[in-house]
Amino acid sequence: MANSYLQIWLQRQIAAGTFPADREDWYISKGYGTSESTLDERFILFEQSLHQADSPYYQTFQDIALERREVEVTLANQMTCRTEVISFHNQNSDLMPISNGAGKHILYFTGIASLYQNCFGDITEAVRRTEASYYAFEYPGMRSLGGEVLEVNDLVNTGIAVTNDLLRKGISIDDIIFQGDSFGAAIANKVSDQFKQQSGVEIRCIMNNTFSTFQAAVQNVLNQTAWQKPLKPAVRPALRYLGWDIRPGDLYGKDTPYRIHVNHIGDLTLGHATLAELVESNSQIQDFVDPCPEDYREIRDSYNNLHWASLSAYGDQYLATKYGRNSDGLVDTHLADLSILVYENGQGVYTTLVCKYLSDSNKYVMEHPQSLSLEHLPQPLQSEAVSLCTLMLPTLPSLPSMPNLFRFFKRPVSDENEELLPQAQLTRNEPK
Repeated sequence: MANSYLQIWLQRQIAAGTFPADREDWYISKGYGTSESTLDERFILFEQSLHQADSPYYQTFQDIALERREVEVTLANQMTCRTEVISFHNQNSDLMPISNGAGKHILYFTGIASLYQNCFGDITEAVRRTEASYYAFEYPGMRSLGGEVLEVNDLVNTGIAVTNDLLRKGISIDDIIFQGDSFGAAIANKVSDQFKQQSGVEIRCIMNNTFSTFQAAVQNVLNQTAWQKPLKPAVRPALRYLGWDIRPGDLYGKDTPYRIHVNHIGDLTLGHATLAELVESNSQIQDFVDPCPEDYREIRDSYNNLHWASLSAYGDQYLATKYGRNSDGLVDTHLADLSILVYENGQGVYTTLVCKYLSDSNKYVMEHPQSLSLEHLPQPLQSEAVSLCTLMLPTLPSLPSMPNLFRFFKRPVSDENEELLPQAQLTRNEPK
């Protein structure tokens, strides 16, 4: 059923501040070509600039090779658009021995109001640390590619399309990994869930900085302002109505060979709505069922001290300069890329967590190989926005059944005849 005009209008209000439609091409806005340039031409200009020492990205892209292509995406309303996919490949032969991502292909899901171009530093650092090839992509709405994001499934379908494209190019399902930041981690998790539900295979997912549910994240933001607190009960119905009710924590349980998570100490945006806090509470439930295979649990438990990371000294200064501090002098660590986070020993998250996870999960995946034929690739999702009637129906008082509605007009049965009636009819005639 098509969404109502009111739904679409409200969805576009949300999109304007999160994943805006008809947005300007980042490359053109930075001077790489003009509005008349083709998408290939302006990207070639960007690549050429990376070889110039005065380029702001000269150091960032040292020993990194880039490739560009486009993939068709089917949106939740069944319309189509294109997405731009940029692959990042390491060309440095002097890699660190701890790198364990060689031959792996990692899709990088950015968060709300974040373009992949904003994450160049984090992506290139990840490529160098892991030795994996990384893939970044545009969510629908860039002016030259078309489409728009109206609900969560538009983002999910983009991830499905990019993943299916890699599979069609002959990449094994076991060599594809997802990495997402914040809202992007929730999207990556849902894409992974679709491969499991529709195709019966699992894709590894590295979930950075995400929430237990988007509902909890929004409610935490509302909780920070007194006049907004009364709006909290309306959050879940509103998200369901608009197709934004994404809940990665509902089925997460604990880590498995195909799931790992990390959150940021000092996250002012999520507060207590982090996935890490939910996972910790899950382990305290008396009847909790651990989803992790028994032969991987000992390895999984070795990550228990790695689910919370802190800002490095550089990261603290970087965020303070870029975003400022609050009235208590604190920066919001939710805004930090993975590359500027560290553990108590001073080691970075890519070195300590991501590379270790790749090594450990590689061994498990090799012992439990999967295959997926092109005939069984997952299909794009349709809209999950619900109507106002669907939202309101559970709150309405139950209506009497038709027989009971007209019972007033029925002649009562005398006591002397009751014992002659079948037991089923006696039950129907008993006073309610």
